[in-house]
Amino acid sequence: MKSSASLGEVVGDNIQCGYHGLTFDQDGACIRVPSQKMIPPDACVRPYPVEEKQGFVHVWASDRQPAAGDQPFDFPFAAMEGLNARYAALNGKFDYRLLIDNLMDLTHLGFTHKNTIGTGGVAESGKAKTDREGDRVIVTREMENIAPTHVEVTGYSGNVDHWQIIEFIPPCFISLQVGNAKHGTGGFNADDKDKLINRRTLHIATPETDTTTHYFWVSTYPSDAMTPEQEQTIYDRTLEVLDEDVRMIEGQQTRYDPDFAMIDISEDAGQLAMRATLERLIAEEHA
Repeated sequence: MKSSASLGEVVGDNIQCGYHGLTFDQDGACIRVPSQKMIPPDACVRPYPVEEKQGFVHVWASDRQPAAGDQPFDFPFAAMEGLNARYAALNGKFDYRLLIDNLMDLTHLGFTHKNTIGTGGVAESGKAKTDREGDRVIVTREMENIAPTHVEVTGYSGNVDHWQIIEFIPPCFISLQVGNAKHGTGGFNADDKDKLINRRTLHIATPETDTTTHYFWVSTYPSDAMTPEQEQTIYDRTLEVLDEDVRMIEGQQTRYDPDFAMIDISEDAGQLAMRATLERLIAEEHA
């Protein structure tokens, strides 16, 4: 599912409308109307401060101008020497918080993704803990002696020790460190020769409306870890996984009823901490 895009085009440093060709400069002022010489004085659009960083375009949508401390989110791995980065952008018809819920609890892998990367044992054998560092919520989950993933790339079909380190950074960033190593070699602390998959990914859940979300993603891994063909295989499989998540969360959104009684299970600890943090920050902002 691709993200929506502008129907205009960039002409030099300006934006040209794809309908009548009106052209706007970076301050939002109309500088050309192809069908006439006079430019209406009210022909303008609101400009927003924009910064390109680490493969993303960050838009400052606040009513106030950014202060010195208002910097775009930093994910250094996307621009780090020795790491490759692959990007994706999707749209979802759901509340952005449902996407964060999904990413904070990966025990759904064996069910939502049973046709792609799901393996047995993720939900049953994991040891999870939830920590807070200021406004950040960190869920660490380790699984020992479970079936491997990406066998077609790694060529290893024996059982593995798997780890997931999930960090929520308000308001909408989820950083994941996910990987596996040959069982019994040390898991996350295994030597590089025994690590089969070791990736850092960033997921960004940008709300568009109350029930639609822009979903941006980047994944990084060592440049010498795989051949270009293997990288492409994992990228293609990952896009299938992201599509599976979007379809499932859209299904949740269509069935969501705020008046319906909710229950919590032990794996909800990360989501509950995340939701509490968001509610507090939103209340503080409104105040």
